[in-house]
Amino acid sequence: MKPETTTAFVSPWCCPQFPLYWFSVPAILKGWMDRVLCQGFAFDIPGFYDSGFLKDKLALLSITTGGTAEMYAKTGVSGDFKYFLWPLQHGALHFCGFKVLAPQISFAPEFASEEERKAMVASWAQRLKTIWKEDPIPCTPSWYFGQ
Repeated sequence: MKPETTTAFVSPWCCPQFPLYWFSVPAILKGWMDRVLCQGFAFDIPGFYDSGFLKDKLALLSITTGGTAEMYAKTGVSGDFKYFLWPLQHGALHFCGFKVLAPQISFAPEFASEEERKAMVASWAQRLKTIWKEDPIPCTPSWYFGQ
């Protein structure tokens, strides 16, 4: 894993692109996280959250879904996206010190028209032009604690 940890240390950001799989990451990405975001490299005790070893880096999850945006809304059948992304964004990425940006989510590209898919790509390309100016999400938001 030495090449992976060296690359992660040099890069100013981490942006895994993956399909949502059982409300989480696919097994191959989970394996990468287990091997690269490890104690002694990404964090230590003490040395986590705001003091994590990757605290000078940005992280952003780029996700595709099989379901529509309505399915992942607060009243949708799958529930609000922010609740099941919390363990990844806060519990893994921010734990290692990353400043976590809002996710880039492409809803149901498989069922979208060609024009809709082009719009998804154009939106992502536009966002990437100003990504360094974005503020990180709050990693201890009041909504998580019911306030």
